[in-house]
Amino acid sequence: MSSFHICFMEQNDLQESAKVLSIAMLNNPHHIGIFMGNGENERLQIEKIFFELFNDLPGIVFLAKENEKIIGVMRMNSCTGKSSDDPDMCRDEKDINWRKSVWFKEWAAHDPVEQHWHLGPIGVLPSHQGMGVGTELMQRFCKEVDNCSAKAYLETDLDANVRFYQKFGFKLISESTIFDVENRYMLRDSQI
Repeated sequence: MSSFHICFMEQNDLQESAKVLSIAMLNNPHHIGIFMGNGENERLQIEKIFFELFNDLPGIVFLAKENEKIIGVMRMNSCTGKSSDDPDMCRDEKDINWRKSVWFKEWAAHDPVEQHWHLGPIGVLPSHQGMGVGTELMQRFCKEVDNCSAKAYLETDLDANVRFYQKFGFKLISESTIFDVENRYMLRDSQI
């Protein structure tokens, strides 16, 4: 069993946090579908997305650390639904920027309009999965959301994740397909 603790992300943790998420999520069907592979080049693109997210929309980020090494990352952000403008670029199936714009537009279309806590990204290094790290991060998330008497929302692409999130009170509310990958949208009502 891994010995780890949960803490807030500090500015100097930003790059490593983005890297941990890129490693944790590299083999997710969704990322393979968007980036058309799961090699080092694709991992670097995923890391860049998370780095930019932490800079542009930091939200609240919790880290799981083992001996000061980041082994898990969870971001939560209080928000309302986003507008989803059509991409201004020509359809090009091989253009990663176009593919990302399709992804962001589809996810935005499912985002609840009312105020909620958005969970994501959340990821644990493959070497530490199955050791309770994700469960501990989710318990922290639920505690924070329940203290606000708020709803929570997330997107996922894995059946195992759907079952995992259901243990914390999330319910499947809709589904869509993005580049042949099934995406699930889940909502958790206020527990208080």
